[in-house]
Amino acid sequence: DLPFLRSFFILLFLLSLVEADWTKSLGAIQTSDSLKQSYLKGMLSEKSYGSYKIEKLYTPKSVEALYHENNHTLYWFTQSDEVNYDVVNMIDAIKRASSEGLNPQRYHFDEVLVLYKKMVNRLLFSQRDYNLASIKLDILLSDAFFTLTKDLTQSQIDFTTFQNILYNRSEEEGINYSWEHSVDQIDMLAFLERIKNSGNIVDSIYAHVKNNTIYNSLKNAYQKYQTIEALGGFVKVSKGKNLKEDAISPRVVELAQRLHQTDDLLFFDPENKKFDSEIKTALKRFQKRVGLWPSGILNSTTIKALNVSVEKRLALIKLNLERARWEKESLNYRHILVNIPEFQMRFLHGTQKLLDARVIVGKRKNPTPIFESEMSYIVLNPRWNVPNSIVAKELLARIQEDPYYLEDRNYKMYDSWRKNRQEIDAFDVDWFAYDEESSIPFSIVKEPGVDNPLGNVKFMFPNNHAVYMHDTPTKHLFKKSIRAYSHGCIRLQNPDKLLEFVSQDYLEGTYKSIKNRLGSGENYSMPLNEKIPVYIRYYTAYVDEEGGVNFGKDIYGYDKIHKKLLENSTK
Repeated sequence: DLPFLRSFFILLFLLSLVEADWTKSLGAIQTSDSLKQSYLKGMLSEKSYGSYKIEKLYTPKSVEALYHENNHTLYWFTQSDEVNYDVVNMIDAIKRASSEGLNPQRYHFDEVLVLYKKMVNRLLFSQRDYNLASIKLDILLSDAFFTLTKDLTQSQIDFTTFQNILYNRSEEEGINYSWEHSVDQIDMLAFLERIKNSGNIVDSIYAHVKNNTIYNSLKNAYQKYQTIEALGGFVKVSKGKNLKEDAISPRVVELAQRLHQTDDLLFFDPENKKFDSEIKTALKRFQKRVGLWPSGILNSTTIKALNVSVEKRLALIKLNLERARWEKESLNYRHILVNIPEFQMRFLHGTQKLLDARVIVGKRKNPTPIFESEMSYIVLNPRWNVPNSIVAKELLARIQEDPYYLEDRNYKMYDSWRKNRQEIDAFDVDWFAYDEESSIPFSIVKEPGVDNPLGNVKFMFPNNHAVYMHDTPTKHLFKKSIRAYSHGCIRLQNPDKLLEFVSQDYLEGTYKSIKNRLGSGENYSMPLNEKIPVYIRYYTAYVDEEGGVNFGKDIYGYDKIHKKLLENSTK
């Protein structure tokens, strides 16, 4: 019927009007600030909105504080919710992290990129999807900023956790492990506001990376080894009999190409099968860099070192980059650097080497501590105040067996460690009342002489560890490639060279007059005119002044601890 059809179409028309109003009201709801705030609060509390959910935040406290302060509104977007340059710049900052030895995925790179592309390419077909995508992207960018900033300025290795591990390890093993470092405290919210208002987020973030020579050189090395990895990795050197200079073998081609990859050999001739002098010099340079004796002979140990994968080398450089982020400032001034895993001391002015020497450091049970101080005086013909631990564990049994032991070896004994202490006779002590665990109340001092463990000179930089650099009569140990033999102090191979160098600018009198004092056998202290910064460090990957990447031995096991902490921090 016509009246019925007319009524039916009128009803449909009315229903369409109602539906249109209902749809508009839905759109109005989705554009309301209160709903967006609700979404944001929900995501922060791990609520899921279909596929929109925050899986993990690395800095949840900082992120929550930011949005609480910002009344739970978007931080990286404009009021119109349009994507702006802050978002683009923050994505660029995340991408750049790979050049610093950091993984962009830790800063949600893939998730951020997917959301960003959906928004700019208008692939979100409802206001609700757009709201949820922009909110999730905003939160991820905030977490990325705080995490990236912390990683760049403080390291991914949590130093407080590391200290707790060292403390527990010291208690369990009865070994005094010590690594000093003061953690920077940054007001993250104020830092973010300052960076965001700077006009260039990327440069501003990376400008706050500590500008020190150790970090910058390791970063360059990391990028160089990344290039080698991208080109297929290191050339493998085949196993075989030892090769020396003048040997002719197809393996020489592999060796030369491998040495060329790391700039040990500047020019590579693919037709040359002769082990010439240039290849020998390059091989010695490589052996020295990786802590092997520089024999210039291609042997099985050297082949094994040559064939360590570029991925393993990258991982070790990356680990040491994390340590370098603990450095406080650039070392662009005169200073002494002792790198324990290299068994090497360098006197540097910025990156320029003024002097270097092999050193002997603390053995596994007496690790040399990691710290910094200032050299303030030098002692000629030093006396050796024997530490109580050495008296109990090493001298006691010998004294018990031979009461003349101290007298025959030029030791003196005193009733205490006080300044006004009185000398006493070892025969007046009941030595059998003590054992290795005893706290022996007497002080024993070795007088200056040819058999004094401190040699002719010691270089003093006051610290809580009673550690200093000194001469030693045991010169033969410097021929070893691994030189961990001391009780914690640092023994110098050529102390006379350091003494002569220091005398030029830091001591009163000529080097000749100082040598005369040395020859007299008189114990004498000389203050420095200017203090010299001394840094005791632990880098198992370190770039020398010629640009060579050196790989040292993890003699105290710190690499293992840091590797585990690094893995845990990125889970």
